[in-house]
Amino acid sequence: MLVCLSAGVAQAEKKKKKDEGDGGCQWWSTPAACQDADVRRLAPRSVDTTPAVAPAGQVRTIRLRIYADRDYRGVVIRWQAQARGQIQRINAIVGAVFNVRFEVESFREWERSHVGVPLGNAMLDELEALDDGTQVDLVLGLVTPFHGVAASMHAIGWAAYLSRHFVLRGMDDEQEFRAFEREFNLVPAQDRARLYTERKAHKEIVVFLHEWGHMLGLIHHEERTAIMNPAYDPRQTEFSDYDKRILALVIERRLAAREARNPESADLLPLVSALPAGEGSDADRKQLVDLVRRRVEDAARPVPANAIDLPAADIAAFNRAVDTLNSGQAVDAWKALSPLVEHTRERKLDRQTWVRIADLEAAIGALTEADAAAGRAGAAPEAQKISASIESIRHRVALPLDAAKLGVPSEQEPAYVAGFWETSKLVDGGDVAAARARLGEMAVAFPASPAIEVLTCDLELKAKHLAIATKHCEAALAKFKGATRAHILQAAIAFSMRKGPVGEQHLRQAILLDPADPTAWRMLARFYRSTHASRQLAALENQHKELLSSPLPE
Repeated sequence: MLVCLSAGVAQAEKKKKKDEGDGGCQWWSTPAACQDADVRRLAPRSVDTTPAVAPAGQVRTIRLRIYADRDYRGVVIRWQAQARGQIQRINAIVGAVFNVRFEVESFREWERSHVGVPLGNAMLDELEALDDGTQVDLVLGLVTPFHGVAASMHAIGWAAYLSRHFVLRGMDDEQEFRAFEREFNLVPAQDRARLYTERKAHKEIVVFLHEWGHMLGLIHHEERTAIMNPAYDPRQTEFSDYDKRILALVIERRLAAREARNPESADLLPLVSALPAGEGSDADRKQLVDLVRRRVEDAARPVPANAIDLPAADIAAFNRAVDTLNSGQAVDAWKALSPLVEHTRERKLDRQTWVRIADLEAAIGALTEADAAAGRAGAAPEAQKISASIESIRHRVALPLDAAKLGVPSEQEPAYVAGFWETSKLVDGGDVAAARARLGEMAVAFPASPAIEVLTCDLELKAKHLAIATKHCEAALAKFKGATRAHILQAAIAFSMRKGPVGEQHLRQAILLDPADPTAWRMLARFYRSTHASRQLAALENQHKELLSSPLPE
């Protein structure tokens, strides 16, 4: 039970503890001693870190992408840093118990307000429509903070059984803090503050683990100390032994087959069918078993003969490339896939097979080969979508169609693309030394490429060397006018030098080249707002809505 700590509830809690034989204020105790005992009793317990299985090998990584809605970003100060701190605390637990760790792949803005919107499946559907989660293992949405003291887990967190998306509210426990100040006025201020901080941190960890548990197939428990109890309690410390078996199984299957939709289903069915009667309600057990059974039956249905038209050896190569890419090794993935590409050049394959090959090649960074495979798929909508994505990637990584003339032959494109994104991430993260080192490696491999100029421009701009940055951006655009990042950087330089029209022109060009990239839209909208150009802003909003059928990013 969550102690709300109003005066009446606090007294009820004290009586309850005494009746249960869990201590209480004795007649000879001083008021200060009584309050001190109550504070110790209200302090949360440490979460159990007993391993579910003996750790084997390196800690496995669960890739997590985090979105924060408009209200969350507006209320939670330094929300990204706070989220990282929360994940670090959770990693200390799941690392010890399951030999895994959560790694934040990226933080992203969710351009929505959820004021007055209840947590539930509708919000999950909205998050899934925003991001299908195919590029990571989990997608978390941080939404409008909860005000007050939440007694129910699902007032601040929501997830569906065996899913990949969940939402959490921020927690504002100001009422609890005020109650501590009022009820424990004889306790030192630092002890009251520590109690509040520890309870909030414990609640954040338990709610995260509770919803993660649902996502991996756990149902509610009645035991107060169980993390899967639906009512928050500071004594919640553990997953049951059976829960740990389920979690370990699903984690193992999902990390071993990241591309598969529900790889755990077949092995999970006998485990959930034998759930102990004391764990969860009959209705919850039935709902979970029915869900897993349906998925097993769906997987057992025959696959259409033309789903993928390749020999067994090539299918094995394809799957090796997928696994290698999922481990973050794009260049090695291309080494695994390239023999298949050679085998298929002169073959007639069905459209779906060409689409799957093109999709994997594009993800690896082999853009020229991916474009060719998408072209062989004909007018299939999926192929057209892949071709559009390839064009967008070319603009973002400064890789023109004739890149071979600039020292980037098609077989080297995966290394080029991977190097660009790695360096760009280091630049954005502020790790200048590592960025320069990675850029130096790229410059050796691709000295004449536009990417070297673009990334150097970005680094020099970060260092506020505007003249040097401008020189490199101009050199990049001289090699490839479609390098959108160079246009965006030139716009930033122009705005810093109070050359608004020049910056506006560069951003307009970037939008024309790659309308799917929100960066130029967002920068131009901010420029119009800062200059009170309401007519131009309205026209930009209409243009974005016509092209992308969505509101202008803020």
